[in-house]
Amino acid sequence: MASDKQIGLLYEAWADLDRVIEGLDAPTATRPLEGGSSIAWAIAHVTTQVDSWVNVRLAGLSPHRFISDPRFRLNGAGVPEEDWQLILGSINEVRGSARQYLDNSPPMDTLAPYTGSLVYLRESGITLRYALLKMSAHHYFHIGEISTMRDRLGHSVGDFPGRMFECL
Repeated sequence: MASDKQIGLLYEAWADLDRVIEGLDAPTATRPLEGGSSIAWAIAHVTTQVDSWVNVRLAGLSPHRFISDPRFRLNGAGVPEEDWQLILGSINEVRGSARQYLDNSPPMDTLAPYTGSLVYLRESGITLRYALLKMSAHHYFHIGEISTMRDRLGHSVGDFPGRMFECL
C-alpha cells in the first residue's frame, strides 16, 4: 500500500464513493433526478478523470474502453439502465490500473502534459500531487451530490468523508 497521504486521500474517496452507492439498483442509479444527472453518470464521470489523469497521462496506459466514452465527460449524456453493471465493473478495472501505478510510490512532482478541457493547465501540465488533490476534491463533490440524491429518495447513507484512515 502506498504511504503518501495524497494517494491515501484518493483511496478514501473511493471507499466513500463505494459506500454512498452501496445497495443501489439499476433503475435508481440510472434515473436522472430533479433535472440533473444520474448517480450512475456521476460515478462514471469521476472515474473518467482517474482514467485520463492517472492511467493515461501519468502511467502511459491506453484509455479504458468504456469509461473513456465522451458521454461521461462534463455535460455528457445520460446512462441507460443496462450500463449499470458495466459501469461498476469498469470502475474496478480503472481503479485497479491506477492502484498498480500509485502503489509503486511515484514521485509527487511527476509532471504530465495536459490537453484536456481545463485551459489553464495546458501550459503547465499536471503533477501527480495536483492530480490526486483535484481528483479527491472532485470525488467528494459528487459524493455529496449522490448522498443528497439518496437522502431525497429516503435512503440513509451516513456521513462523509469517512474514516480517512489511509491518509493519516
